[in-house]
Amino acid sequence: RFELGFFAPLPGNSSHGRYIGIWYHMYAPRIVVWVANRSKPLTDRSGIFTINAEDGNLKVLDGNGHTYFSTNLTSSQSSGRTVKLLDSGNLVLSDDDLSGSSTVLWQSFNNPTDTFLPGMKMDEKLKLTSWRSREDPGIGNFKFQQDQEEGEGHYLIWKRSKPYWKSGESTGDFISYTDIPNVVTFLLSNFSINIPNRNGSIYSNISTPSISDYENTRLLLNSSGEIQYFRWDDHNNKGWSLKWSAPRDQCSVYNFCGNFGSCNSKNRLAMCKCLPGFRPSSPDNWNYGDFSGGCTRKTPICTDQTDTFFNLTMMKVRNPDIQFDDAESELDCKMECLNNCQYNAYSYFQPQSTLRGSSSKAECWLWTADLRNLQEYSQGVHDLYVRIFASDIGIYVFFFHCMICGGLDV
Repeated sequence: RFELGFFAPLPGNSSHGRYIGIWYHMYAPRIVVWVANRSKPLTDRSGIFTINAEDGNLKVLDGNGHTYFSTNLTSSQSSGRTVKLLDSGNLVLSDDDLSGSSTVLWQSFNNPTDTFLPGMKMDEKLKLTSWRSREDPGIGNFKFQQDQEEGEGHYLIWKRSKPYWKSGESTGDFISYTDIPNVVTFLLSNFSINIPNRNGSIYSNISTPSISDYENTRLLLNSSGEIQYFRWDDHNNKGWSLKWSAPRDQCSVYNFCGNFGSCNSKNRLAMCKCLPGFRPSSPDNWNYGDFSGGCTRKTPICTDQTDTFFNLTMMKVRNPDIQFDDAESELDCKMECLNNCQYNAYSYFQPQSTLRGSSSKAECWLWTADLRNLQEYSQGVHDLYVRIFASDIGIYVFFFHCMICGGLDV
């Protein structure tokens, strides 16, 4: 299913250098899934891909013996050292002895480039790194990996040193993580995944179908920072079909409008705006379309003056910091937030009564850190009450109410 060889990113044009790579056999156009010497292309046609006799490493060398890629294993020699390209697309360097046993020393599945194939597992050590561009396999600006803070089943994309996208951050219901389809999560977990319950603990382990059900699938982190899930579609010779991707729009980019900034992907003229009572942290950058600095309060809260709350409906926001279980009413939740200067916002949810007349316990959620990843939606989210200095609302209540799809109550 796969083949390995030298290639130029642009067929027939080696001016940008030549690389050792792995791609799908007999698929057109060629889909490269792994590159050895991505940071150091060969400049001529004298390349050699070999197991080095001196140190036992798998290397890419030029005609003068200069190294362009190495597995960088501790120097060792073995008469039974072999390299094999498996049908899964995994390139394996191993020591084979006379008894027929084999010890894997290095494999490309543990050292991927921009593509994730069935049989890999996205754990805390693995990461995908984008190409520099569609024509340049060099190391790009984006990395896809497991979210080290959230753990298994949660993933993020970095743009250089800053988070670019996070799974589960923008669901808005505070308890479920639905940004990644189950089929993709199963693939990333190598077909066994732990599902977090509403409190973040693990309540089940789900085994998924055989790897053969996914053999014609792949995940790609493209040079623009988009993670894409493809499946080969034989029906009507459609070829590779894009089934899912993220981020899906600019508002899905992590904290695109910055802290206390609200994003509306349907409003092309004013996609980002500060919440009432806030102003851009950097007006010049804001005017030039760079909203990442977010917004700051016009007036500090928790002073001798009066604080109040404004209600944003149909908003999505990052997960809360605290769940307050002692609130028996919305007033209890509000006062808990108001009486603690470290709280910036709260949300109160009272489930509807069941058919038998009983109801689930109400939920009071509190935010201590700055509000980020705010997005405006039309359904499926809770009301959010944001703390603000009372006199800072003024005319902005009317302005913000007219600009968002939901409503606002003070």
